Amino acid sequence: MRKLIDLSQPIENKGHARPFHPTPVVWTHLSHEESAPIWKKGGFSAMVKGVIVSDHSGSHTDAYTHMDTRPSAESIDQLPLHLFFTEAVCIDCSHVPPRTFITVNHIREGLAKAKLELKRGDTFLYHTNHYERYFKDRTKWWTEFAGLDGEAMNFLADAGVVNVGTEAFSIDNPAATLPDADPPYPAHQVCRDRKVLNTENLIIPQELVGRRFTYIGFPIKIVGGTGGWIRAVAVLDER
Repeated sequence: MRKLIDLSQPIENKGHARPFHPTPVVWTHLSHEESAPIWKKGGFSAMVKGVIVSDHSGSHTDAYTHMDTRPSAESIDQLPLHLFFTEAVCIDCSHVPPRTFITVNHIREGLAKAKLELKRGDTFLYHTNHYERYFKDRTKWWTEFAGLDGEAMNFLADAGVVNVGTEAFSIDNPAATLPDADPPYPAHQVCRDRKVLNTENLIIPQELVGRRFTYIGFPIKIVGGTGGWIRAVAVLDER
């Protein structure tokens, strides 16, 4: 028997927005009351929502064009589907203090504790309990989390990981996302240079820690998109 676990954060009106990105706007563009008179015979109506949102809102995967200025860099609609349907592993990093770096040693220790090995083509998720701790706090949501350092991201790339997923709005330490960071976004820069995807704003429950499972996170097909919203799902084999 298979168990499906929803890993996706919501997109809602006036919902969470990372710095320098637009706040989501969701409105009723056409209500049932407004549409009912359109159909002369009656008995039918339809409601339609309008949405204005960044392509990096909610649970989403970054396309290579988000960080790579080269004309050859793929936008979200150009990325092959097999990158979003993979085997995956999850380790526990909830003990790493916010605003510090997740290092190679943390990853090695997490894998060893769970008796897991990374395989080429894997998606790598790390549990920090960030969603449960800080999602309802609009200030701490974007400041209180740990992020991968460049060495850790290179370690994952060397192991053949194709996608890295976090509960926070960035796989980088929040201090590394500020305008005066030196260097800025080191983990993102490794993803750019090594062609590794990163997926942000997930819900990664404790239940996944220490497990190997199937990860599905197909992005919406936005032509030219620098990222794409996903409905991320973990598929567990419960036999």
